Amino acid sequence: MFSVRKLLALLLSLSMFIAAASHADVAETTKAEPVFVRADTRLQRSLDRIGIDISLPASGKLVLINVPAFELLAIEDGMEAFRSRIIVGKPATPTPLIDTHVTTVRIRPTWRPTPSMIASGEHQDRIWPPGPDNPLGLAAIRLAPSLLIYLHDTNHRELFIEDYRALSHGCIRVERWDWLVSWVLDMALAEVRRRAGGSTTYDIPAPEIPVLIRYYTRFPDTRGQIKSYPDIYRRQADRGALQGIDCAPL
Repeated sequence: MFSVRKLLALLLSLSMFIAAASHADVAETTKAEPVFVRADTRLQRSLDRIGIDISLPASGKLVLINVPAFELLAIEDGMEAFRSRIIVGKPATPTPLIDTHVTTVRIRPTWRPTPSMIASGEHQDRIWPPGPDNPLGLAAIRLAPSLLIYLHDTNHRELFIEDYRALSHGCIRVERWDWLVSWVLDMALAEVRRRAGGSTTYDIPAPEIPVLIRYYTRFPDTRGQIKSYPDIYRRQADRGALQGIDCAPL
């Protein structure tokens, strides 16, 4: 039989074990759910001033696409890192307005047109080899969950000089694609260009950087001045849902 002293010692050990396990559970929960801290920056104040419903994180990266402005913003620690001109979907094949995140960067992608592109006679059913003549250009950033909408280079970079750039089948062509890949991967710009100029197609896992594809006809420019943009998808005239169309498998 246990003595009273042994029984008390056993109960004390058991209570200490339970307390330690509970403390570990609390610590793990706290680690898994970091507290969101909202940025207090000029960009955030500009967004607040015109009622744009975005809370920029005080730390970390975020990609914001503004479709009517034909513009991508790379945001880090609540501040603008850089902007890039983009090409978005035509009104007939609009870029979907979604919140997603980066998953992978594909260097020197291949490309195959969608069935609708083939049926329209716009493209033949074939796989385009990697290289500067590929419609996805030299790099494509894939988004979750396995979307057929990418942020990518293009073989028609001359179109970025146009003011009206709703020209794609839904994908987002990025003028400063090399800057974006460098920023997403924390890789030197020269290294990105070296890899893109190589001869191999491969994927690089990327951090899950949030990507917000939004539609704002009023938005601050680089100086914080509010600019107005055309309602290219007629969302203000027609509040019906817009169905995005993909730009074909890699």
